Amino acid sequence: MTELKQWQYRIVIVLLWAGFLAGAGWVLFQLNPDLKFPFGRAESQSPYSDGKENRDLASGEGKESRGEEERERKDRQENRRAFGRKRMKKGRLGSRIRKKEAWNQEEKPKKGKTDRFFEREEGIFGELEKNEEGNQVLEEDRKPPVLYIASDLHYQSAAATDYGKAFQRQEAESDGKVIACLPQILDAFIDEMIEKKPRAFLLTGDITMEGERINHEELAEKLSRLKEAGIPVLVIPGNHDINNYRARLHVGDEETETDMVSPQEFQDIYQDFGWNQAVSRDEASLSYIYPLEAGIWLMLLDTAQYEPQNIVDGAVRPQTLKWMEENLKIAEEQGIQVIVAGHHNLLQESSMFTDMCVLENSDAVLELLEGFSLPLYISGHLHLQRIQKHKKEPGSDEYGIYEIVSNAISIPPCQYGILSWQEDGSMSYQTSKVDVEAWAEKTGQKDQRLLEFESYQTWYITEIIQEQILKKASRLPETTAEPMAKLYAKVYQDYCAGLAIKRSEVEALEAYKSWQRYLPESQEFQELKAMIKDSMGEQNNLSF
Repeated sequence: MTELKQWQYRIVIVLLWAGFLAGAGWVLFQLNPDLKFPFGRAESQSPYSDGKENRDLASGEGKESRGEEERERKDRQENRRAFGRKRMKKGRLGSRIRKKEAWNQEEKPKKGKTDRFFEREEGIFGELEKNEEGNQVLEEDRKPPVLYIASDLHYQSAAATDYGKAFQRQEAESDGKVIACLPQILDAFIDEMIEKKPRAFLLTGDITMEGERINHEELAEKLSRLKEAGIPVLVIPGNHDINNYRARLHVGDEETETDMVSPQEFQDIYQDFGWNQAVSRDEASLSYIYPLEAGIWLMLLDTAQYEPQNIVDGAVRPQTLKWMEENLKIAEEQGIQVIVAGHHNLLQESSMFTDMCVLENSDAVLELLEGFSLPLYISGHLHLQRIQKHKKEPGSDEYGIYEIVSNAISIPPCQYGILSWQEDGSMSYQTSKVDVEAWAEKTGQKDQRLLEFESYQTWYITEIIQEQILKKASRLPETTAEPMAKLYAKVYQDYCAGLAIKRSEVEALEAYKSWQRYLPESQEFQELKAMIKDSMGEQNNLSF
């Protein structure tokens, strides 16, 4: 072996030292992952920052373990779970007074993004502090809030049709919406709310049939009655409402195109129904935050995709996720409970409807919401009444966010949801039917459909769905096909209403056996089995 020259010897020594230092550094980092390196990720950088942002948000990835910061977040989550309800109660009953007192002191608190909420003397803050007579409401007299929820109204004005052939075809092809009675159902519902006075009314998207301008404008006019009665109305769009190229009038023998609305026009029409009262608005979408009261925020998400064109699928935009995270941190710091609502679903809720229902980036949204231990996400879109708790593993009793899917108020049994808070900070949810019959009698209606609405709506949806099934089973004898179609229609109606279906009883029916015998591979029989499978339990009540 030849002798090393002096310069070669020095290079070998340098390489050996470099290898030793690198190995020592690796060992130290394994022993203490909290060590900070000058080339590492900045502590203040958001997990939703630039770089991998779009890819991470679509896949639900991107929240890496970050040593002490991650452990602190987990500790905060455990603390929130331990005293969440107590904190909510204290926030609801006390934070308003504390904020007001602090604001009146000489040294005012440092302003944040939400402080304009507390600056308004005659805004929402003042409205929450006064009763019907305009007198100050004492804390001991204050009642926990009640929120009314309706989804998929699919409002269609009587001026958008002449109830001729085009309308009749629209009815026959629908999924059971009581289209001819939608204006009256809404009027009855508005009268109910004015009488019962909920703290606010939330409409979770698909508020018009196909986004027609005429329907939007008439709906906003009707909702103004609630605003005048002192009941805040909160509106978010669904996939039917904006830039909808399917906007139609049903007049004469054929439907005709009509004006739709742009995102800006939608906001202009409904600006007094949430956006002007918001404590924070998202610049990237029509999402906003409404303060139900001092200790409770409603984070209302625009999950619809309508630019450059309208599509059915829903998603939360990457910029909106950043906005959500920023505001959830503020809420956490101030002890404010946040309830989130959007049109599209957070969880897979149906074995029958598996496409275009769940948010495209639901994993990222779910991770964010559960990262702050939020209790509830409210949605619609499915036209079904569903309640589900997210479980990381089957049978797990660990914390998981609840999702309540409010079924379409336009489809029998034409019901809405009631979310109530109790004094101890717990919540409950139940459904209630719009009492169209009582309204019809009280207002002197002559239409027999309205005066006997309970029986009419059941007959109506049965006829619509039964006729659709009979067309697909036209090759079978009428005596066989009719019971099969009637069974499908009955199961469908109960499925939409969130009622429990006894599988053994249905499978014992001769009509079900006819499905097995004559159309076992048909899409309709697969749908029938999926509806029964999904309806093993009641979906109309929740306490948590």
